[in-house]
Amino acid sequence: MRSLEETSFLLVGAGGLGAPLALALQAAGAGRLVLVDDDVVDLSNLQRQILYRTADVGRPKAEAAREALLGRGPGGGHVETVRARFDRESARALLHDADVVCDGSDNLETKFLVNDAALAMGRPFVIAGVLRASGQVLPVRPGVDACYRCLFEGPPDGEVATCADAGVFGATCGEVAALQARCAVALATGHDPHAVLGRLWLLEAEGRRALELHPRPGCCPPLEKGSAA
Repeated sequence: MRSLEETSFLLVGAGGLGAPLALALQAAGAGRLVLVDDDVVDLSNLQRQILYRTADVGRPKAEAAREALLGRGPGGGHVETVRARFDRESARALLHDADVVCDGSDNLETKFLVNDAALAMGRPFVIAGVLRASGQVLPVRPGVDACYRCLFEGPPDGEVATCADAGVFGATCGEVAALQARCAVALATGHDPHAVLGRLWLLEAEGRRALELHPRPGCCPPLEKGSAA
């Protein structure tokens, strides 16, 4: 068990989920935040990407995010940003110093990659997503919980609706990110007073519900000794 001040959080994506998540973790006292994003700030996204202002439009999200977080003054830890896409080439290096991995990306391929890389390196992680006014949050302790592939074996064939196509309700991003932050803190500290771990959380217009999941046979075998090193 470690304190938040000793924890390094890797945030994949600094958009509608990553922005409020970074604020929540900084306010909670995270020791180190590393934000990974290769995109730029877009005017149409400001209603949900609350780290940014109109003056940031066109700037790299990584650069604008770090400036916004550091501008909030004392209370947060070390903030780093990486202007790059989280991919197979960068995954191992990015996860090497991470204690907890948080996925807020907007595409399924990245989510499966985060799942696979974090499992392989024994890093606890939480995957979240939003579409329209609905969201999902899945925290995973390698070797303990069902993973993202236990739930969805792989990306679906054919085209999938994206945020750009279907739209996103900004307030839902904040609600999902708040729950993702709770999960990330519980994964970091081992203290789970709200019983958020070990469940798939579904956030919908009608309310919030949790589903208990079990590892799918043959999907995520027990963690090997030393794999988290």
